[in-house]
Formats: sequence, structure tokens, C-alpha cells
Amino acid sequence: MWILHFFPDNFILWFCNCLLLAGIVAAAVGFAAHRVPGLWPYQLAFKLGGIALLVLGVYFRGGLAVETTWRERVAEVEARLVEAEKASAEATKGIDLKTQKQTAAVRQRTTYIRQYVDREVVKYNETCIIPEPFVQAHNRAAEAAPK
Repeated sequence: MWILHFFPDNFILWFCNCLLLAGIVAAAVGFAAHRVPGLWPYQLAFKLGGIALLVLGVYFRGGLAVETTWRERVAEVEARLVEAEKASAEATKGIDLKTQKQTAAVRQRTTYIRQYVDREVVKYNETCIIPEPFVQAHNRAAEAAPK
């Protein structure tokens, strides 16, 4: 069936129909050859050849039908893939906007805590004691963003 990929669909359909028609004609001649005086010695060859052509025609016709079905399924899946890629792009844009907002909030919170720490360190710099509010501010800066 790999040969089906090398020829256009119209040619394969035409070829299968010709095989079927030739098989029908050859089988009919084979079964009617005993009535024709010159053909009766060849009746077995016509019968076998006609049946073989019929079998080949049906086989290739079935292969073409299966190939067509698979091509339709592939086209359907490709169409769904395009839709999924569009939906994915839209979802990615939404996620990017949400991430940008969260990043901005974290940066703003970090900046505020740094300013607070800078103000408070000046007050306690003389005594070299780490005050509890400073430790709490440091811990808040290390925590995840508030929910």
C-alpha cells in the first residue's frame, strides 16, 4: 500500500476501477468461454486471471478508502491543533500579564521593606544590637508575596 503515496488519488481510483472492470470482463469471458469454440482451452486462465484482477482491484480500492479515511483524520487533528495553539497563545498572554502584575507587586513590596530597613538601621547602628523589628522586617522580605 506504500505505492499509494506516489500517485495522485484520481489516478489510483481510475486504476482500481480499471482493475475491477478488467477482472469482471475476464471472469465473464472465462465462465462463457466453453460456448465459444476458440476460447474453451483458455477458460481456466481467463477465470483465474479475472478473479485475480478482481481481488487486486478490491484490495487496492479498500486500501484507497483506508488511506482517504486516515488523511481526513489527520486533517481533522491538524485543524484541532491549530485551534489549540491559538488558545494556548491567548492563555500565555493572560499568564504573562498576571506574572507581570505579581512581579510588580513583589518589587514594590521589596522596595518598601528595603527603605524601612535602611531607616531603622540608622537608629540602631550605634549599639550594634539587632532589634526585633529589624529581624521581623527581614523575615517579611524573605516571605512569599501576600495572598
